[in-house]
Amino acid sequence: AAAAAGNTVEDYQAAIGKIKDAGYYVIGRITTFNDTYFVKDHPECAITNTEGTPRKLNGEYWPTPYSRTAWQYKVDLAVEAVELMGFNEIQFDYVRFPDLTYKYEKAGTIDFHNTYGETKAQAIQRFLMYAADILHEKGVYVSADVFGESAYDYVTAYGQYWPAISNVVDAISGMPYPDHFGASDSWRPWEHPYDTLYSWGKSAMARQAETATPAAVRTWIQAYNAIRKPYNTYGPDEVSAQIRGLRDAGCTGGFM
Repeated sequence: AAAAAGNTVEDYQAAIGKIKDAGYYVIGRITTFNDTYFVKDHPECAITNTEGTPRKLNGEYWPTPYSRTAWQYKVDLAVEAVELMGFNEIQFDYVRFPDLTYKYEKAGTIDFHNTYGETKAQAIQRFLMYAADILHEKGVYVSADVFGESAYDYVTAYGQYWPAISNVVDAISGMPYPDHFGASDSWRPWEHPYDTLYSWGKSAMARQAETATPAAVRTWIQAYNAIRKPYNTYGPDEVSAQIRGLRDAGCTGGFM
């Protein structure tokens, strides 16, 4: 409704106000470390090649998650969104290092500008600690989206170490879309939404047990038709199967 009305701040304020007045909870999503526009304005904060030129990764430029300037910009943006729009929660998406950088790292042709000698997991966790400290003072919740595979062994390439994120944010949202899992012979995970989400959920809960202060597990589920053969339809049965799989595995923090 706000978009149709013209995309002004006042339009969005009015639309969100009506939603909240109706008793709903409103989440504001922010794309974090995948921001071509920010890099164009602040190339000094970018992931670059060894000559210092911003390196395009997966078609986009990325500010390095090691950059405190990038941290401050994203948190300032979140605070502005909360104060202007009245969101109940800020959800940080792309709160990770870019994927598909292995060939550059192996060749030594990429520079993440690791000023403080941190691991990737430390950088991501510390950003979220910084964001949570400030946003909690504003009276709102903080959540983070993570790759589905972060519920398994630590994926060092992205910095998304599940327990290190879960012990900081209020909700952690894995993205275990069934058609993102690899097939095993004739077994296609996207044709078995219950089994796939149940198995994933058990791994997620094992990661949850690694911290005494875990976040709520509020999981993204697949509600679109599979993008891989046989391109099966995802309707009410497939969606409900995923929800049941999560709940049966102990992931009772909801879904999106």
